[in-house]
Amino acid sequence: MLLEDRPAAVRVPHAPSRAARARAFPRPGLHASIVLGALALAALSLLLPSTPTYDPWAWIIWGREIAHLDLSTVEGPSWKPLPVFFTTIFSVFGDASPDLWLVIARAGAFAALAYAFLVARRLGGGVAGGVAAAAGLAIAPWWIRNGGMGNSEGLIIAFVLAAVERHLAGDRRAAFLLGACAALLRPEAWPFLGLYGLWLLWRRHLHPALVLGTGAAVLALWILPEWWGSGDAWRAAHRAKDVNPGAPTYAENPALAVLEDAGEMLTTAMLLGLAAIAVRAALVRDRAVVWLMALAVAWLGLVVYMTSDGFSGNQRYLMTPVALGIVLGAAGAGWVVTAVARRAGPAGIAVAAVALGAAFAVPSLARLEPTLHSLEYQAKLNDAVGPLVREAGGRDALLRCGTPYTGPFLVPVLAWHLRLHTSQVNLNPRAPAVVFRERTTSGSRPVPTVRGIEGVPQENLATRDPMWRVIGACEAGAA
Repeated sequence: MLLEDRPAAVRVPHAPSRAARARAFPRPGLHASIVLGALALAALSLLLPSTPTYDPWAWIIWGREIAHLDLSTVEGPSWKPLPVFFTTIFSVFGDASPDLWLVIARAGAFAALAYAFLVARRLGGGVAGGVAAAAGLAIAPWWIRNGGMGNSEGLIIAFVLAAVERHLAGDRRAAFLLGACAALLRPEAWPFLGLYGLWLLWRRHLHPALVLGTGAAVLALWILPEWWGSGDAWRAAHRAKDVNPGAPTYAENPALAVLEDAGEMLTTAMLLGLAAIAVRAALVRDRAVVWLMALAVAWLGLVVYMTSDGFSGNQRYLMTPVALGIVLGAAGAGWVVTAVARRAGPAGIAVAAVALGAAFAVPSLARLEPTLHSLEYQAKLNDAVGPLVREAGGRDALLRCGTPYTGPFLVPVLAWHLRLHTSQVNLNPRAPAVVFRERTTSGSRPVPTVRGIEGVPQENLATRDPMWRVIGACEAGAA
């Protein structure tokens, strides 16, 4: 993100023209329109089958717990400050809190598409490059899945791309603060925010108090709540190394596995576009492109290193550098097709934009249907939990029967509906128990196992939903 050389010792400032200022600093209404439009689309998306997934359910619970001064982060995913800021506010709306978080997460994903368009266009791709960047992201199955289920990756990519756009426009303060928001979502952003902050201090673009204070606040918001909730200020880092089976970190060569995963997230058109933008950067000596390519490569390299060091390296870690790669590739492809289509005038450029958008999007269409089917299945599975709790007699009756148990990925949603800490919902049933048994995916076996309550009188407590079986084993088993 360090896109300029150090200035000479003496500089004579020249007041920019009104037109130059308009180009450098788009009207605030543009960014407000992006935010409001993204929020509106996200709210409308709730008309489709919708549910948070594992991590967002935990953030929603932590927001409720903070509001009641009863935070427990002993179990669950790694802490993320920015999502919990929102879910703490949303906790006052009770049962609407999960949907409100989905609106924020999906709004981030929609806003990221708009900023992908703006950045690709600004980097020389023109309208065609902007359309390709937005289309390539919007139809990617990993984009739809994570945005649809409330993960925070859409938000971080929106903040990173908005920070890049603001930097390119000359608004260093906004760029730095947007980068700080990204750093409240993933720790991989920390070193890049730190380097950018040092550069801003060196160039005297921002007051040291703002840069240093923001950096200190980011660290405090990651560390202090974990210390309160678990007694371990570094639990987030420890939890991130508690990896599920099948993660790239368990591969024979974790670094190669991560690079292969990143390559599979890019299509042939995107890779050709990356080659084109590299050529353009060399021809016109575009430092902005060079630094942005360096940012994407360095972020990917950091994920590779972390995976080799024991972190999971799953696809969510890769989304930010891959999204940067898609935007750069779209800019390169847009540069090429615009140069060819310009001779045909505006109509030719419009046709080129549509064609390039299709080239970036069409390869992902084959995976669209299974992705949407998976989202629908998860929505039905999660939406059934509240009615099942009520059918089975309600929270108090269930807890009188025994300890609640369910499959590993449904612990937070059950804890939410039973108004418990996630640490109070367990995985391996022992009587007395209330077991919420389900198939985590449509093709998986039912979990959890019920071997631990064999020989204990059992009762089906809820039968209304075929996706679940709720078993009450209210008598204590043999010691």
